[in-house]
Parts: sequence; C-alpha cells; structure tokens
Amino acid sequence: MNDYRQLATDVVAELKRQGADACDVFVANTTDFSTEVRLGRIEKLEQSISKGLGMRVFKGGAMALTYTTDFADKSVKSIAAQALDIVKVSNPDEFNGLAPRESLGVYEGNLMLFDESIASIPTDKKIDMAREAEEIGMKSDKRITNSNTAGWSDGTYQVTLATSDGFVGQYRTTNAGLYVGLIAEEGGVKQTDSWYSFQRYANKLLTPKEVGLEAARRVTSKLGARKVKSQTVPLVVDPTMAQRMIGAFFGAASGRSVYRKSSFLVGKLGEAIASPLVSIVDDATLADGPGCRPFDAEGVKSSRVPFIEKGVLKSYLCDSYSSRRLKMPLTGTTNRGYQGGPNIGASNLFLMAGDRDPKDIIKSVKSGLYLRTMSAQGFNPVTGDFSHGATGHWIENGEFAYPVQEITIAGNVITAFKNITAVGNDLKFRAGGVASPTLLISEITVGGA
Repeated sequence: MNDYRQLATDVVAELKRQGADACDVFVANTTDFSTEVRLGRIEKLEQSISKGLGMRVFKGGAMALTYTTDFADKSVKSIAAQALDIVKVSNPDEFNGLAPRESLGVYEGNLMLFDESIASIPTDKKIDMAREAEEIGMKSDKRITNSNTAGWSDGTYQVTLATSDGFVGQYRTTNAGLYVGLIAEEGGVKQTDSWYSFQRYANKLLTPKEVGLEAARRVTSKLGARKVKSQTVPLVVDPTMAQRMIGAFFGAASGRSVYRKSSFLVGKLGEAIASPLVSIVDDATLADGPGCRPFDAEGVKSSRVPFIEKGVLKSYLCDSYSSRRLKMPLTGTTNRGYQGGPNIGASNLFLMAGDRDPKDIIKSVKSGLYLRTMSAQGFNPVTGDFSHGATGHWIENGEFAYPVQEITIAGNVITAFKNITAVGNDLKFRAGGVASPTLLISEITVGGA
C-alpha cells in the first residue's frame, strides 16, 4: 500500500492556503478478498481495491465535508476549493472544530495490527478451507441436508489522518474470517444456523473442522423446537446475544444520542444502571483485540475507557463535538469513513469477565430460558424497552431439556442488567470488536403459546 501521509499533509496545507481556519484530511484505502462455496462449488470469488480521501473544513464556526476517489493533484485541489465554497454558505455552530490539540497523539504500546502472512495464503487454499468447513459440517450428522454457503474473507485496511494542528498518523490493519451456514431437517421441519471465526491474524482463527462442527452442533440442536407458555423466568444469555445487549448500552452512551435526548441513559450519569457485577469497557489499546488502533478518527490517542464500572455509568462517550456541547471529557471513541465525518464508534468493546463457569450458571437454573438468537427489530433506544423474537433452549433442573422457538422476550435494558446475578468467565472476541461472557438475568418475561 502507498504511504499517503505526505498527500494528506499537502492537502491540509492547500486548504489552509485557500483560507480554512482549521481542517483535517482522512485517507482510507482497502484491499478485500472473499470467496463463497456451496455444496463444494464456488459461487463467489471477488477481489477489490479501493481508496478515498475526505476532508473537513472549518471556517467562521461552519463546517463542510467533501471527498474524492481521484488522487490526482488537479482533482484534489478542485475538491478542496469546493469545500471552501460550501463552508461559506454553511451555518455556523459554536461546537464545531477539531479535537483539542492536547488530546492528539499515537499510542506507542504494542498492538497486533497487521498479519503479513495473510497475503501469502494461496487463493486455492482459502477456497479449500471454506470447502472443508462445509464438508465436515454436513457429514457430521445425516439430518444436515443442505448448506447456506461457506466462505473465507480477508482484507487490509489503511488509515491516514492529517490535521491543521500538526497531527499526522497512519496505520494498517488486517482481518481474516471463515464461516459456514448449514440447514438441518427432521420431521419435515427445517432449521438453519451458522458459525464463524474472525480475527486480525490468520493463525488465531478456528480451524475449518472447528467451524464446521460448531455450525453442525448449533443447527442440529434446534431440531424438535417447540413453543412454551408465557411466563417470567431466569434467562441465561449466550455470549453472542449478550454482546448485542452491550452494543445497546454503547449506543445509548454516545454523546450525540445524549444531547439529542434520544437515549435511555440521558440524565443517568453517576447512577447505578446495572448490577455491580457489570463493568463495560472500550479499550483501543487491547493488544490483540480485533478493534485495536493507535489513534481514533480525530487523531485522539487511544486509551482504555471504562464507561460503566460495577454497574455505575461513569461517562458518556464523546467525540470533540459532543464533548464541547455536553461540557464533558473527550473519550477518543470515534470511527470514520472517508465519505463523512467522525462518529462515535467502538474499538474493543466488552463486558468484563466474571468468575462463573458457564456450565455452572446453567446448572443453577431450575427452570428458565437459554437465549441463543433474537430478532434485530424490537428495541426502543429512547426508553430502553425491548421485545424481540427469540429462540433458544429450555432449561429444566440445570440441564437443556429441549429447543424452543416462536417466542418473544420483553423488558427494559436497564431493568434486565440490574437483574444480572452471574457473569461467566468465557469472555472471547468471536467476530468483530464487541464481546461478552455468558450472563444470567434473574428474571425476564417470555411470551409464548
């Protein structure tokens, strides 16, 4: 990949020359590869290279955004001139501006960002790994009758940022992923499920055998699913579902959501909003985390941000704009694409592990639900109320009794998290930068037959 630090610096200088009070330039370039197979046959084989340059210009309290994918000198200067024209007719806002100069910097600790070995993996090996995961999964149980596809993907992403305050930074990251989706059938009823592995380093991925067997275990465990009657019971939350709940807290803690009054956490700073067992952290300095980075999208030096500690909301998550608007500290938790400005975004977001073995958590439940999946719809970010379609396993006397489906779970996020009575010791980043251990919620409303 090309080094775009000089280009970004030159564009900043050009914007200043044309009259900008302040500005920044963000350059993103990516290479992506993906393949999908189904029943052993290749259905997709794609490789792409893309790049783009975005600029933010501030003048007289107003802001303008422009971007281009043409890095030729004439094109970049033209886009810069357009940005200055746009900012002249934009509305001023006293909270606009770059991140404070004293917050800028690059985290110097060891971060496992880039895996050189991914580039040397032959294409046919990537295809073979997807085929192997699918084949092993399908052969593991005769009730598995079809495949939804299996696939491999990998990519390289480079970020370059320069600001008129003198910050210049650049870093590269890699990612690789392997997945398989399967279909099982019993008694004329079909079920689908999948499993995956996603990491920065290829040698940290699960093997094709592990991915295939886990996908098979998950899909066959759904066979024979039934409804249950409506009731209030304990809820054991699978880590893949718990991480979605954590994401809801992260979004609600966004400074932009708070000043817009569109968050269930408005006015709750310093209050207990969860069980004392719950501490949630966004840590961009986690060395081998899939979202680690040396600086955020505004050039703020990466750090560890514990925004919920022992159940208490300690801080909102602020970019420079919401920091000024709310008169709260900047947290360095922004992401960005070249087509827009910084937005609140997680790096390595996780609920800290507890000391309970997940098997012991399940054994502690006399009668309740183990939550495996829930629908994406059904959450109100303003109130924190939720009602999701769900599937899982019914627990009787500490053991899985049978799979359940066509049910709903309903309640309020804060109430549910205050009712957490156990946190598992199985914290692991499985796909992307959000993770959670197994959770036990003492009671939840289950809607069924």
